Amino acid sequence: MKPNEHPSWTEPDIPEKDIIIIRERRLPALADGGIARSSFLKIVVDIRSYYVYYMNMQLTRTIKIKLNIPIEIIKPTVEVYTKAFNHVCRVGWDDSDSNGVSLHNKTYFHTREYLPSQLAVSARMKATEAIKGVKARIKKKQKATCPQTKQSSIRYDARSYNVWFDRNELSLLTTEGRIKVPVSVPEYFKQYLNWKRCSAELFIRKSKVFLNIVFSKDITDLELTGKVVGIDRGIKKIAVTSENQFFGGGKIKKVSKRYEKIRNALQSCGSKSAKRHLQKISKKENRFRTNVNHVITKHIIGTIDSGTVIALEKLTGIRQNARLHKKQRKELHKWNFFQFEQFLTYKAESRGMEIKYVDARFTSQKCSGCGYISRSNRQSQSFFKCKHCGFSLNADLNASRNIRQNYLDAICYPSSGLVNNRIVGNEVTKTIGNCATT
Repeated sequence: MKPNEHPSWTEPDIPEKDIIIIRERRLPALADGGIARSSFLKIVVDIRSYYVYYMNMQLTRTIKIKLNIPIEIIKPTVEVYTKAFNHVCRVGWDDSDSNGVSLHNKTYFHTREYLPSQLAVSARMKATEAIKGVKARIKKKQKATCPQTKQSSIRYDARSYNVWFDRNELSLLTTEGRIKVPVSVPEYFKQYLNWKRCSAELFIRKSKVFLNIVFSKDITDLELTGKVVGIDRGIKKIAVTSENQFFGGGKIKKVSKRYEKIRNALQSCGSKSAKRHLQKISKKENRFRTNVNHVITKHIIGTIDSGTVIALEKLTGIRQNARLHKKQRKELHKWNFFQFEQFLTYKAESRGMEIKYVDARFTSQKCSGCGYISRSNRQSQSFFKCKHCGFSLNADLNASRNIRQNYLDAICYPSSGLVNNRIVGNEVTKTIGNCATT
């Protein structure tokens, strides 16, 4: 009997391309040329589960809560958890072992001597992930050493912590047993309390205790409209979109220079007062850069329609591969392009957009009008003029259009499409602070 002739079979409404992918699986055939019933039912389940996965995606959000407890209560647990993490890492490194079950058998009874069972398992899982990360670096021929830390965060799961938001109470597992701690959730984070609660990470920063709780939510994917927007990231201009939006980095550079000048003066002084001042301003510049990235990515996502594909350059390894002068290297290493990418990704996913990556080579040398590539096309940091056709444009805007076009070429999108016609105009949007208007 053929599959579509089975009495209980109804053809699910699934795109043909998805069914083909699943049907590539080999099934045992019967003597009459049919398919075994058990295998046939299995493939039906596989198709349905694949389709559910294809249609749904998961959003995750992390809320940060400050715990108003003395550090002495939790510090002993953090110390022995760190000891367990370092021990498992050392065993995995020495034995070249990154298998979770194998490391569990080798280290569990040792770590169990000073940790509750669930925290011993948690420390082993974190160490296993660290070992796998180091192996991945070695595979890419990058420098790597045995993972070790002076103070590890504690990973909690459903068996080792619980929280009741209705009565603002938290229960944590420690070396001294369970402790109950009052919690206060910031108003902004309360929108996520009805999501599914997942794991949590407890850590100590500057003698204060914090807990990061992860929440997740399944949402249905929105259908893509076929529209593509390219974004070029840089230092002078933090982001430039192919939709003629510019986001300048002048304010970041000014603030960075001010903090650098203050740090140099305080470090050369060396007094106790100077050290206290250094501690006070530490991380301030990082927080400022983080806020700028949040503001810019939020503005970009707010001006793009749902169902749009956002194309970015793949900048992996740019710090190691770029050849720059000493002054430029300093700016490059301060450039937090990956954080910008992370913020843009999670904001885009919540709006039903997709982030795609293209090769970064020649995007700044290629003419977005005719496609001619030459290093001499880019005559300065901000000005681009094609040597072949004479087309001129802002260099970063030209790069963003090339990123967009490279993605369209990669998916073999017809150049005569109604939505994604090649942009050849030279109209430029004026920059206003960290935002732009058309």
